[in-house]
Amino acid sequence: MAFPALKVTYFDMAGRAETVRLALTIGGVPFEDQRLQREQWAALKPSLPFRQLPALTVDGHVLCQSHAIARYAGSLAGLYPTENRLDACRVDEITDFCEDFMQKATPSFREADPAKKKAMRVELASTTFPEMFALLEARVASSGSKGPWFLDAISIADLDVYCMVSMMKSGFMDDIPTTICDHYTKIMTIYNAVAAHPKVAAWNEAHKK
Repeated sequence: MAFPALKVTYFDMAGRAETVRLALTIGGVPFEDQRLQREQWAALKPSLPFRQLPALTVDGHVLCQSHAIARYAGSLAGLYPTENRLDACRVDEITDFCEDFMQKATPSFREADPAKKKAMRVELASTTFPEMFALLEARVASSGSKGPWFLDAISIADLDVYCMVSMMKSGFMDDIPTTICDHYTKIMTIYNAVAAHPKVAAWNEAHKK
């Protein structure tokens, strides 16, 4: 299959681009991994449709919005169920839920007052995140999958769950225990299966910080 010329543009971190990068990597889809420094971002920002990253350039056309480009990348890579509309909606449901999770976390990153920030993180760790993980755990458990994935084959839903758990386990968020996800069996099954995927393991090894 001939693929379009692709360039993923984001910062030198996992963040909102990692699902796209991993999907393309797993699917064997060639792409340029453009990682910007602060000065480069300042220069590029005015040229982007929504002044946001990540961006995916497809044969010279710039596309934005992380979940839109993840679905496109997933369709190229065989990780998005383009032939089954119900399964596509089920995948979207999980990826949108992961976005809800990120939206809950985002205000604490923007809080400048250390005491207020800590209080926000404590609330996230004690109440908000456990409630959300419990809902996700139940939804994954009800999927009927016969393997480690959310559906019967790996999809971008699994990659989004993996990226969400990876952020928790990385220690990137102060005052959030790195073990906060560990007792959610279904969520951790997805996380461990993605982490063990040979192409993901090789990607992670090549991009150690």
